[in-house]
Amino acid sequence: MVRKKLDERIRTLFQHSLATNQRSLLLLVGDHGKDQVPNLHQILSRTADLNQSSSDNNHHVKIQQTKNNSVLWCYKKELGFSTHRKKRMEKLKRDKKRGLAKSSSGNNIGGGNNKLEQMDNFELFLSNTDITWCYYKDSHRVLGTTHSILVLQDFEALTPNIMARTIETVKGGGLVVFLLRTVKSLRQLYAMTMDVHSRYRTEGSGEVLTPRFNERFILSLASCRNCLVCDDELNILPLSKKTLSRLTKMGLANGKRGGDDHDDDGDGTSSKRKKRKDVASYGSDDDAQLERLKETLRDTPHVGKLVELTKTVDQARAVLTFLEACADRDASSSSSSSPLALNGGTKVVSLTAARGRGKSAALGLCLAGAISFGFASVAVTAPSPENLVSVFQFLIEGLKALKYQEHYDYTLGYNYGTSDGDGGRNNGGRGGGGGGEKAGRDNTKCIVSVTIHGGNSKGGKGRKVQTVRYVRPRDAEKFASAELVAIDEAAAIPLPIVRGLMQLESNHN
Repeated sequence: MVRKKLDERIRTLFQHSLATNQRSLLLLVGDHGKDQVPNLHQILSRTADLNQSSSDNNHHVKIQQTKNNSVLWCYKKELGFSTHRKKRMEKLKRDKKRGLAKSSSGNNIGGGNNKLEQMDNFELFLSNTDITWCYYKDSHRVLGTTHSILVLQDFEALTPNIMARTIETVKGGGLVVFLLRTVKSLRQLYAMTMDVHSRYRTEGSGEVLTPRFNERFILSLASCRNCLVCDDELNILPLSKKTLSRLTKMGLANGKRGGDDHDDDGDGTSSKRKKRKDVASYGSDDDAQLERLKETLRDTPHVGKLVELTKTVDQARAVLTFLEACADRDASSSSSSSPLALNGGTKVVSLTAARGRGKSAALGLCLAGAISFGFASVAVTAPSPENLVSVFQFLIEGLKALKYQEHYDYTLGYNYGTSDGDGGRNNGGRGGGGGGEKAGRDNTKCIVSVTIHGGNSKGGKGRKVQTVRYVRPRDAEKFASAELVAIDEAAAIPLPIVRGLMQLESNHN
């Protein structure tokens, strides 16, 4: 096989995105663009590992960044390949019998070996990578999740809401990939009729409205500083000469923020030295405030360990506000004179921010703090259990930071296609049974409860058993025994239900 050198500007874009904690955007134009997704996943992982080894000051942060290398793959209806490993192997055997797949032991020509190696690479990628497959019509299920790479297939089925909903699940430094079919010019996308356009007609003639979103979207990519357009062989297409020249000047030293992303010409040693300096000085004001806050709270029981896990100053302040409300639940500040109290003494803390700013992560850390403060029953609600993946993930991270051990101090409960929010406790934690909803695509396996054993509780208040469990928003009677009610993705829950949850009795927070 003839190997081809990767354009250095792609790796430069990934390094800059990881250093500045920004997402990269890549458009793959061609019918075989999906074959490059494994290569992009490998390049991004290796680049993150190199950044981890070259940055000693942010060592623990980089470990968390490389720990989650999951992929979210969204599509309309058909993938074009099977996600079932057994079916893929059977298809490969059938192709070999028909002579469509050539053996690697024979003397094959370069094209055959190239195709076979791509098949093997893609097969390993599907087998060894944590990939979440999602229909566009089910994109509401990915709210609250976090992934390293997002692949958006079937461009004609996209809507602005789907794009915003899925792209904001990508963590900082991650990659967003659009798979486009072969076109002679990107201007052909201007007149493409999207699926959503078929719903709209003009009032007079009943004709389909003229699509304008595609043109605005493609033109906006030219001004995106972290966007590249490539063909299905990773050859860069000249969509924006300004972006390409900027990446060329940056080279391997791309740690600065904003419009000053440039570097002087020099040898590799000076570039590395500048890069390390830039990465350390990026966001110096916010980083300095965050470090001072962490240093101040380092010796504070429970709180210091949780604030240490935050990534931004705003997130740390949000966690502190939540923990203050939890710590003062029995104090005089919980009376109606408290600025956080509603009528009846119920305290409400509200956190608003744009998508992808770490609200779910902060909520998970606060639930871990509530456990350390002795809350016995905590109810967490969201439109669906899949929306709470990040909440329970950071709840577990917070418990580990507080020296809780899984199986010894706490156990996890999963939903296996059951209709209740009790983590499958009614059927022994296994799927099936009773009146449960259909398992499979409608209900994916995820954590819905965390039970902290009483004998090993570190809260110091003599609690026997502490639980954090998911409750559906419409099951109002199940919130009666909860001492703390947490609502994630509140904007997707009907307003009357949210108001009802905010007006619970005074024993709720």
